[in-house]
Amino acid sequence: MQQTSSPRVLLTSQAGQSMTEFLVVLPVLLLLILGAVQFALIYHAKITLNYAAFEAVRAGTLGQAKFEEVKEGFARGMAPLYSYYESDDTIRNRRLHSRDPEEQKNTASDQVEAFQLARNQIYDEFDSSNKLIRIERLNPTDASFLDFSPDADIPNDTLRYRESRIHGKSKSSIQDSNLLHLRITYWYPLYVPLVNKLIFNTFICCKNTGGPDDPNDPIDTDDTEHQFCKWGEDPVCIDKNQEPVIPLTSIAVMRMQTPAVKSDGYYSKH
Repeated sequence: MQQTSSPRVLLTSQAGQSMTEFLVVLPVLLLLILGAVQFALIYHAKITLNYAAFEAVRAGTLGQAKFEEVKEGFARGMAPLYSYYESDDTIRNRRLHSRDPEEQKNTASDQVEAFQLARNQIYDEFDSSNKLIRIERLNPTDASFLDFSPDADIPNDTLRYRESRIHGKSKSSIQDSNLLHLRITYWYPLYVPLVNKLIFNTFICCKNTGGPDDPNDPIDTDDTEHQFCKWGEDPVCIDKNQEPVIPLTSIAVMRMQTPAVKSDGYYSKH
């Protein structure tokens, strides 16, 4: 005679199966949730970087393309990303009970103080050993200064009436050389645990074993699929103590409003 399982046994069996399936799905689900949070933060940082790049190039056009002017404009535009403050009561209690002097002085109680602290943080990142903020002046180039201002600045007046002849060294006209073109790379910190190291080690600091034409190298640096691997030999990736970060890039162009002068401080790969 065939025996049938009791309802209690069936329920216990189904509960055990559901628990097993949940344990299998849980890591994937957790990774998706953490990844969504992390990419939302990255998207917010990229929007802020675009605004900071605009502020940087605008400050440069008004300040003769000097690096210090561009640097100040970038710090001003990027500061809102880190400008946050707490209520006076919260700050008072934290400073009263905290033994860490840095925590006591690095917490803002109003918006102005928060903005200033964030601006100082951006300036500190400019001085990092790995150059976490890199501002490149794509135009005017060094050749442009040789063509149009060997000993002074690039003329900025009456451009409409000036000759638009292409010069040999810079391959550009004086009108083209009066466009300030900046490329800014900002290594944004990844905060979300687990996902941050996964992104940093897998997609940012992946290593190539050979050149782009090496048949033994499965990763071709010219392929769009593996563009992230270009950072593999960057000082940020080589530094063993570097916290997970991701490079965000923004480009801004604006016509000069003042005569451009040659200035040191811009990042160069060479």
